[in-house]
Amino acid sequence: MASSAVADSFTTREDAKKQKALQEARAAGTAAPETDEHTGKMINPHNPEFITRAPWYLNQDKPSLKHHQAWNAKDVGTRDWYIRGTKGDVKTKFIKGACENCGATTHSKKDCVERPRAVTAKQNGKNLMPDEYIMELSLDYDGKRDRWNGFQPDDYKQVIEDWERIEGERRRVKAAEMEERAKLKERLKAQKRLLKKKRKQRRRQLRRQAEGKDEDDTDAGDSDTGDSDTDTDTDSDSEASDDEDLGEKLKDFDKSTSTVAAKDDKLRTTTRNLRIREDTAKYLLNLDVNSAFYDPKSRSMRQDPLAHLKDEEKGTAFRGDNFLRQSGDAKALTELMCFAWDSYKHGEKIHDTAQPTQALKMFEVYKNRATDLKEKQQKELMDKYGGEEHMEVPRELIFSQNENYVEYSRDGRVLKGSERALTKSKYEEDVLIGNHSSTWGSWFDSATGRWGFKCCHQCMKNAYCVPVTPGGALEAGAPAEVEDVDEEGEEPAASSSAAPAAVADAPVTKLADMRSSAFGHILEEAEDLDQKKLAEAVEQAKKKQKLEKKEGKEGRMTLDDERKRGYNSFAGDTQEVTPEEYEAWRLTRQRADDPMAKFA
Repeated sequence: MASSAVADSFTTREDAKKQKALQEARAAGTAAPETDEHTGKMINPHNPEFITRAPWYLNQDKPSLKHHQAWNAKDVGTRDWYIRGTKGDVKTKFIKGACENCGATTHSKKDCVERPRAVTAKQNGKNLMPDEYIMELSLDYDGKRDRWNGFQPDDYKQVIEDWERIEGERRRVKAAEMEERAKLKERLKAQKRLLKKKRKQRRRQLRRQAEGKDEDDTDAGDSDTGDSDTDTDTDSDSEASDDEDLGEKLKDFDKSTSTVAAKDDKLRTTTRNLRIREDTAKYLLNLDVNSAFYDPKSRSMRQDPLAHLKDEEKGTAFRGDNFLRQSGDAKALTELMCFAWDSYKHGEKIHDTAQPTQALKMFEVYKNRATDLKEKQQKELMDKYGGEEHMEVPRELIFSQNENYVEYSRDGRVLKGSERALTKSKYEEDVLIGNHSSTWGSWFDSATGRWGFKCCHQCMKNAYCVPVTPGGALEAGAPAEVEDVDEEGEEPAASSSAAPAAVADAPVTKLADMRSSAFGHILEEAEDLDQKKLAEAVEQAKKKQKLEKKEGKEGRMTLDDERKRGYNSFAGDTQEVTPEEYEAWRLTRQRADDPMAKFA
């Protein structure tokens, strides 16, 4: 077989040319295409050769596309459905192996869907049920996914009949309502006509009495007329009342209950809940475009349009829908709802909507219990510690509300009355840390420009205070401590009890001979100045200021401008400043930040 296939695979040059020409003719449409041997359909001549030709090991001599089909494909499935009902066969005798309950041979007793009988079919052999259709369908892909597979239109007839019955009842009720409405209208028209006729007769009778025709008849008619007037008035009143009642009934009948949609269901309104025409519309209370937003669809304005006014100025005006929702019964309903939620979280079977009465009762019990518990605790505290007489004092004394008069002087001293208590800071005051006897920030170092402790002159906040040694000096590395003296030159008491004599023997300078700055540190006193040199230095300083001011206005570089400095320009600045030059600079310098410089 393999040798024949190999022999057939070899073709001569002439045959190859003919075959190629035939393929070109089939592609051009001048020759008939090949026919599939398996299906009988035409093969597309434009298919590539590797698709139309079958592999050599299949021994497929004739043209066909069968080799593209799966060799292990199963049979084609079906889209049929199970047959409903039974076969209808009639059994007169119980068959061995059948269902013991109903007698059918297609299932067993445990699979029977019939009602279990007291006397089974096996025992009496009566009322034997027919067999069902047993089918095993091999559904294909479409059959398994077809939603309407097995649908029978006859099953939908019951739905249509139910719908038609409901629709007929609805039409009957609507026709009855229309008929009742027509009767009410006819009755109202008849009563209006009767009332109009009686009023016309009454006016005609009154007009005849005014004309004075037939006095006798009139006198005789007065009694009759009086009776008739009374009857007429009574009838008119009764008819009018009936008319009003009927009109109200008709209005109620004609009322439309269609709701107006809103974003919030609680704000949903009906078309008959319109405002009174004498009231001012919500959107006219405040014509400012940036005021409360008004939703014309739901006729709601949630914010207060008069928020810029005080409460006494608003009066009873509209304050927004949110104000209404947060006042009155709305607030109580919200509290009840929150109570129901919290109780449900803790395991209570409570629901404010499904069981409103139970929820309200439980909420009342909860409030009473909380009030009683608070009063009980208050009473226990009073019984244990006493002081009930202090709770009966006036309210002004309990809350420290008094009218004490306090008079102050110009410098802030209290002249009359008690001084008010100072408001304490949120920071801790007078708290000494690190063995210090003074707070941090009580001393300023003029050399470094830093704050520190007055007791040990240390500028680090976390530094530990170095105490004075018994020998009279501070420990190694600690700066010298300066004692404070009063104006009369007397020494204060020693701060350290360990070495009072050493501190007392230390050299002390009088405050009168010292010069303190705004920060409290001591400044050195200048020596005796040469007045002639001082005057010359002041004159030079003033000239320098005028020149700098003039150059600054003209936009030129000043004398101290860094752009004028040359290389190694700092070499000449190392000379010391004389006391006269320093004093001249101090006297002529400008203090732009001094608020009193203009008045000097």
